[in-house]
Amino acid sequence: MVKLTAEIKESLAATKLVYLSTASKAGVPNAVPIGAFKLLDDGTMLISDQFFNKTLANLKENPHAGITWWGEKGGFQIKGTTTIHTGDEIFREDAAWIKELKPNLVAKSAIVLAITDVFQVKPGPGAGSKIL
Repeated sequence: MVKLTAEIKESLAATKLVYLSTASKAGVPNAVPIGAFKLLDDGTMLISDQFFNKTLANLKENPHAGITWWGEKGGFQIKGTTTIHTGDEIFREDAAWIKELKPNLVAKSAIVLAITDVFQVKPGPGAGSKIL
């Protein structure tokens, strides 16, 4: 697990949408836009599941995932390993958070991403380079 820098955290906080990429055990990719996400600490991120179907199936088969974003404060790509939470304290906190944000949505599970790598996505000679 890595520790995110202030620049990465500021960039993430400034964006409203990230893209979550997963792959099945057979390598079939899936990418979805995510609006319900937040950092739990400097090395883990919460992704709330209200609508996951292929995504959840992929995470059950293959816990490796990636997140990327680009916004007014730049962007990055994060990779890591996920755990799926239902019925535990992490899930209950996620469900309460979602109910507060969007009362009409219901959390089905809480995905915790333990961040292992961070890559640069801004254009230029360093594009795609691993920074953490």
